Amino acid sequence: MNTENMERLYQEIANHVMQIIPEEWDKFLLYSEVDEERDATFFYYYPKSTNTPIYSLEIEDMEGVNEELIEAETDKLDNCLRALWNEFIINKQEAWKSVNFTLDSTGSFEINYSYDALDEYGYTFYERVTIWKYEKLGILPKDNNSSGMRLINEHIKRVSSIKDQ
Repeated sequence: MNTENMERLYQEIANHVMQIIPEEWDKFLLYSEVDEERDATFFYYYPKSTNTPIYSLEIEDMEGVNEELIEAETDKLDNCLRALWNEFIINKQEAWKSVNFTLDSTGSFEINYSYDALDEYGYTFYERVTIWKYEKLGILPKDNNSSGMRLINEHIKRVSSIKDQ
């Protein structure tokens, strides 16, 4: 595997996210799914000195934000994640299904690839995002809606049963 390309792509991913975030921040957590036909990416970030994460799609609605810049950087971010996915294929490695990328303001980062079939448990993208938000951010479904809470509870049971095996 060409680690120089990987390191360059990690840096570019981080730079594009930092260009999108319109304020000082402590940490961001990015999730992306990529396959041959599509991709989907979002992130949450923690503004400096707060414990409340901001969803990437909310940034365009913030006052004083340049929407064209956000859209351009988002496109570049998507292209970098696609290039990262392609890097695995070029190097004859198994292509990942999803990736978690976490970076804090000190420069410490963590990247985790998942090779699990995304539809293995029958979850839709929306349901996978709901589970991700619960696992990574501790965010429960809004208004504790019954279907969202049922999903989280089923996920907890499934994870517990896997750990018990």
